[in-house]
Amino acid sequence: MMDPRCPHCRADALESSAEEGVLRCGSCGRSSLAPVESLSVAAFHGAGPRRRRLPRRAPGEVPSWPSALAAGLATVVFYSALYVSPKGRFSELFVERGWVPYVITVVSAWALLLLAARLLRLRGEARLLEVDLVAVGSDGRLQPSQAEAALNHLNQWAQENGAENRFLSARIERALRHFQSRRRVVEVVEFLSGESAADEGRVDASYALVRVFVWAVPTLGFIGTVLGIGAAVGGFSATLDAASSLAGMKESIGAVTGGLGVAFDTTLLALVMSILIMFPASAVQRVEENLLGEVDDYCADLLVSRLVDDPTEASLDGVDPALAEAVAEMTAARIALKLNSNGAISARSSSDSDGSA
Repeated sequence: MMDPRCPHCRADALESSAEEGVLRCGSCGRSSLAPVESLSVAAFHGAGPRRRRLPRRAPGEVPSWPSALAAGLATVVFYSALYVSPKGRFSELFVERGWVPYVITVVSAWALLLLAARLLRLRGEARLLEVDLVAVGSDGRLQPSQAEAALNHLNQWAQENGAENRFLSARIERALRHFQSRRRVVEVVEFLSGESAADEGRVDASYALVRVFVWAVPTLGFIGTVLGIGAAVGGFSATLDAASSLAGMKESIGAVTGGLGVAFDTTLLALVMSILIMFPASAVQRVEENLLGEVDDYCADLLVSRLVDDPTEASLDGVDPALAEAVAEMTAARIALKLNSNGAISARSSSDSDGSA
């Protein structure tokens, strides 16, 4: 509820003034802002529909759950092929070493398929660099008053070609909207510089899940090692108990060697899989970082070079360099003249004081 009293004199004499959202006290004559509840609803609602939210992501960032489903399916197919194939050292490494190799296979397949999906998206983003997405006027320039038309052209082209969520088109759209509101090229340059730095951070953060995979696979191998060594120690104690019987000793020695086989084979499998993940991850990240540099070059060559400041707004950016230099020299001369005159006055004052003395 609105308090009808004046916040200055606490008199019950508040009246609406000619200015919207301002109240004037009839007792003390001072003004105060109207509370938010008393303002018109139209002040808090836009006149048109809300524009679409622009994606804020790395160029190669993709959802992780489709690759997880594909990894599960690929693991089922892989193990089905192992079960029907002839037995050998390779199949024993995956099938006869407990549950740890199954988990390692699923995690490794998930990581590799996720990297493959990122690489495919990056190739699609790279193809977009071959298209000129910036519409300009007949003179080859783009003024702030033409930014809305350029935005409409960009959105229409993106809808027709399925590029609405592409990284490059989103970067250009944000830059055009910034140019439309700030109306100065230098503002767009600073904006794009900030966007570039932020995107580098997004690229690094988007590989967090892949780093978890690289860390998890060797950890799973260590878990298999601990399980295998535990089984071997248990088999060794059984060997001591069955020392009086040769047949029992043979069985217990088989349990010891089996446990050691699980320990060493799971470690081997985990280390090999972690290497198979790390090299593609490093290569894909390098491709994505190179794409960021190409996007920066694209914006500099095809966007910033075509923008011109609003001719109706006076700014230092539009001043002739020769004129600016002449003004600077004139200002420096005036400052020097003023300093000299102040020095002369000080010297004269000193001489006068010495003469009077």
